[in-house]
Amino acid sequence: MHDPRAMTGMAIVYATSPRGACHEQSDYFMVEMGGSSEDLDLPMTERLKDGGKAQYVARHQDWRTVCNSLVTCVYGLTTPPAYAELLSAATGEAWSLADMLHAGEKAWALKRIMNARLGWTRAEEKLPKLLLEPLPDSGQEGHVPDMDLLLREYYAARDWDLATGLPTPQKLKALELEFTL
Repeated sequence: MHDPRAMTGMAIVYATSPRGACHEQSDYFMVEMGGSSEDLDLPMTERLKDGGKAQYVARHQDWRTVCNSLVTCVYGLTTPPAYAELLSAATGEAWSLADMLHAGEKAWALKRIMNARLGWTRAEEKLPKLLLEPLPDSGQEGHVPDMDLLLREYYAARDWDLATGLPTPQKLKALELEFTL
């Protein structure tokens, strides 16, 4: 829906989404259009710059995983800290925003592991050929996302193995997912 040649964070989102290219897994284009979030430590990033945004895309994916798990509207006006308060009230358990982001990261990694068990490989993490061809105008200014750089930085930010695209053993331990090894 949102051209990754114009907003390169979406190139990472589309390539790494657990159900195929899907802006519902992360609408990071909103951050690149000025929708920064201090609560989530998501600064606005330059939409045509490839490097330096993978860590923010990963955090945004984790947050959207939380939102999807809670079945909330991502366009609502509820702040991330308010979600933590609401979840705490609903469950009777104390939830911080950090706890919620950790849960989102854990769920995102679990989706990755499940897809790998179903035959997914790192080779599937790519954009369609058409989206890797520059357009001469229309706001993309001939830009094509550098997928090698974007994915390399993304795996580093997530502590995932570059060759396999899977969480490293130490990351699985940190997420309490070592049973998936």
